[in-house]
Order: sequence, then structure tokens, then C-alpha cells
Amino acid sequence: MCAAPPGSIRMVLDESVGIFVPEIADPSKVTGKGKEFRVCPGKGLPIREMARNLYDCAAHDTFELGRYRLAVAAHSTSPKTLKNASSGGVMTEISLYLLQTNRVDGITALRFVYGPPGPRVESFIARSPEDLFSAQGSKYCPTTTNGLVRECVETGGRYLFLGTPCQIGALRLAIGEDPFLGEVFPQTMTNFCGGYRDFRYLDDLLFSYGLEPGEVEYFRFRGNGQPGSMLAFTRDGKMAIDTYPDYVHRSTIPRQKRCWYCVDATGELADLACGDAWIPRFLQDENPWSIVLARSAFAEQIVREMASKGLIRVKSLSFEEIRDSQRSNIQSKKLRQYARIQVSRLLGISVPQWDVELPRSRNPASYLKEIRVLLGKTPAGRWVRKIMRRRKRDVRPQ
Repeated sequence: MCAAPPGSIRMVLDESVGIFVPEIADPSKVTGKGKEFRVCPGKGLPIREMARNLYDCAAHDTFELGRYRLAVAAHSTSPKTLKNASSGGVMTEISLYLLQTNRVDGITALRFVYGPPGPRVESFIARSPEDLFSAQGSKYCPTTTNGLVRECVETGGRYLFLGTPCQIGALRLAIGEDPFLGEVFPQTMTNFCGGYRDFRYLDDLLFSYGLEPGEVEYFRFRGNGQPGSMLAFTRDGKMAIDTYPDYVHRSTIPRQKRCWYCVDATGELADLACGDAWIPRFLQDENPWSIVLARSAFAEQIVREMASKGLIRVKSLSFEEIRDSQRSNIQSKKLRQYARIQVSRLLGISVPQWDVELPRSRNPASYLKEIRVLLGKTPAGRWVRKIMRRRKRDVRPQ
């Protein structure tokens, strides 16, 4: 939506479905086949071709992780950065470094805000360390970082675009339409992504712990070490805390449809991509660690520069370690995707178009599994799962 004519479209939160939806202010400026359509990643995109054009000098090119020059495990050496980090604090530390060395004038960021509906996110431009620390932590819910593009253009300067893999994809498509955006956003960074649920999931999660969403004055999905814990408390002193990822399946709200058909597990179009190091030798370490993939020459330079200055600690990683640590995400977004798409098409469901050669499955059970998952996303399927999970939560050891 960032390429739509000014004043024609804005993203607004529709509480009835728990996601941001486009609101058309001036229908005469929106054709449905203009820039606003061409830059939308929801229809799919030629991700492999785009990655080749962006990172043609990458030393590695894999089906699972995309193209990259450098892969390391890393964590911030700053106690302040690590205090509220979801894992190794590298995304915050890299953002701080780019800001403090005047590589960028700001970073697109998100923070939780609180009100009657419950915890929600707002996007803003972080221009100081204090801004960045206020934005720390995972946001496993709908976001609108791409809504900041026009503000950055109008304000002037250079920015680190920090967003989800699909938002990075939208920005890359928009730069193809308007190359000037590449000067505004010379660097991009993303997180590994397994997809997101909507805000109804967040509300449902809070309800499951006996908290009223509108009374919550603090919420985090993760923090306090790795893998960290969810924490919420209300104005009247009620609190809920649970370890990650134990709380994830307390709600039956499914991932968004767009996320379920996405093939980008590791942010293949971002200069820097970061994720949890679910690797035994790092999980057993006293420090929390993250995986960092540097895809561009500049991104590699920044990682090496920060390591040489002691701002981050790094260790080498093999492709196999990264692949195995992200096995579940890769399995869902890459290996199961062919059967998922074929089943969906047979059922008349519109799916995105990709230029990725997905591995074909010859096992009938894989197609049956995707049918079961699709049925589970229907209202009836969610009702059954809700009953089953409620019973499971109510079971207590004797």
C-alpha cells in the first residue's frame, strides 16, 4: 500500500477480524491494478529472481536459506540490550550501531500500546537509543511498518527498514517502481518468520489466563533470556507468565492465510536476517544467541566491524546447523508447500504465485495432512480444537 497515490489508501485496524485492512479514501485514485497492486506481496513475487539481482555476489545459495555471504551465531555484549531481548539482542544492537555511526537517521520500529481493546502495536520511526529500547521484543501479531514509508520519504534522510519478510518483499517491489526509495532505505533487516496470528489470538491468549485484555498495562511475547517467557499484568495487579513456546497453542486462532502460503522462512530479500539459534551448543551456553545471515557486502562489513569492536560476540555456524535449527519453519514453508498449494487450488482457494521450485510430494498422506489443516482453520474446526485444548489445560497431575 506504500506505493498507492497519496491520500488514496490507509491501513486501519479492523477489530472484528483482528488485522489491518486497507481503507480506500479516494476510489478514483485506486484502480486495483496500479502500483498498489503491483507492490503487494500477498499475490506472491519472483523471490528467487529478486534475490539473484540483489545478492549476485553471495557465496552461498540454498533452497532453505536463500542467498547469503556470511552466517554466524551472535549476541550483544551490552547488558542493557540483553535485558529485554528475545534472544541475543543483535537486531537492537545492529540498529543502534547504524544509528550511532550515522549510517542511518532512523529505524522503522514497533512498540506495544495499551487501551480498551487490549495490547496493540503502533509503528514509529526510532531516532534514539531510548526509542529502540522501547521497541525491543518480538511482536507476534499484525504490524504496519510499511505504513512508515511515506513518512520517511517526506521527512527526508536515510533509514534502516526493519520489518517482516513480506514487508521487505513489498519494499523491494516498491523500489522497482520508484528507485528513489532505495536511497531512502539503503539497508533492510528482518527476522526469521513462521507467520503470525491476528489480534484475536492475543486477546484469546490473555483471556485463557483470566486477564481482561483492556485492563492490561504491560505485555510481552518473549523476554528475560532464551527462549524467554510471555509476561502480562493488569492495572489491578493480576499477572500471567508462561514460558515460550508453551503458551503458543493455548488459542485456536490460526495463522493468517497470507502467512500459511508464504515460502520465505528466513527473510531472503533482506540484507540482514536474524533468528533464534535453536542449536544445542548455543542453548547450553550461559548467553542467549541469535543466528545472523548477512546477504549483502555492506551487511557483512557491519557484522565484522561490530565484532571487531566487541559490540557483539560471534561464532561460526554451518549451513546444516542453521537448517536443523529452523527445521520446523522450513518444513512448513518450503517442504510442505507444494502439497498445500495443490490441495488449495483443487478446493478453489486463491494462492500466491512464486518462482520457487517446490519439492513435489508423492506421499498421499502429505496431501491428506494439508486437507486436515485446512479443515481445522474453518469455524467448526477451530471450535473442536478449542474444546480439546481447554480439556487438555484443565487436566492436572494427580
